[in-house]
Amino acid sequence: MSLNNWMKKIGDDKSIKDINIPGTHDSATKYCDFSLFSGCQSFTIKEQLYMGVRFFDIRVNGMKLVHSFCKCRESRFGKQLQLRDVIGDMLMFLKENPSETIIMTFKMDSGENSAMCLEYFFKFFIENNENAFFTENRIPALKEVRGKIVLVRRTDSLRDEAGIDFSKMPDHGSKEHTHADVFSPDGNDMVLVQDRYNLPREKKWKMAVKPLLEEESDCFVINFLSTAGLPMIPRYNSDYINNEFLSFPLEKGRKYGTLVFDYITPQITEKIIDTN
Repeated sequence: MSLNNWMKKIGDDKSIKDINIPGTHDSATKYCDFSLFSGCQSFTIKEQLYMGVRFFDIRVNGMKLVHSFCKCRESRFGKQLQLRDVIGDMLMFLKENPSETIIMTFKMDSGENSAMCLEYFFKFFIENNENAFFTENRIPALKEVRGKIVLVRRTDSLRDEAGIDFSKMPDHGSKEHTHADVFSPDGNDMVLVQDRYNLPREKKWKMAVKPLLEEESDCFVINFLSTAGLPMIPRYNSDYINNEFLSFPLEKGRKYGTLVFDYITPQITEKIIDTN
């Protein structure tokens, strides 16, 4: 099985919410400042694409890639990544693999005026290339978005149509609660999200991630396996959680939704993809 075009085998009429999709948290952090604490990936976004990842968590300050106050870089000592670099890699991949779609969450992680930040994104990337993006506020069928980037915004907006509206996504920063939450981007489609990012790694797996893997839902499920819980070292936390996931039995044909990882590997992506 080729991980470049694994969506080719999936029927056109299937909603993206019903596809099991590998994703990455803080996707652009292979090289970043203070990497012990802010690094969350071992692969670049381009490398992740060819590994089968189709959900990307993109965080910006203006048009530059960041993780909070830390700069994401092209290489260990390279210049700061620009949004145009990431979008360029995504569009080139889709040109080569038109059967695929990419879901991209857009979040302003530092700076001010997130609505204006989104306006710049539209002006520089979408207005002259509308056919390459899906910007409606609804969850589409795969046939509508093959060869396109599905924009999911975690910002305010000055536009009526500015991507799937995740600005309403509940914050999961509590260190006590472990449950997932349901919200609606458009008053119609429902999203079930778990992103308990402050839980320690064992509690995160056993009480937040695993229950959602065991529960089947009609919603658009997004299950974050990432955590910054104590000791707040993503590599340490992901070593445990990712190994638990690889040991967890998944059933072919069963819906698990979009699964979002720190330090994703080809072994993880293939395990998820094989369930479709």
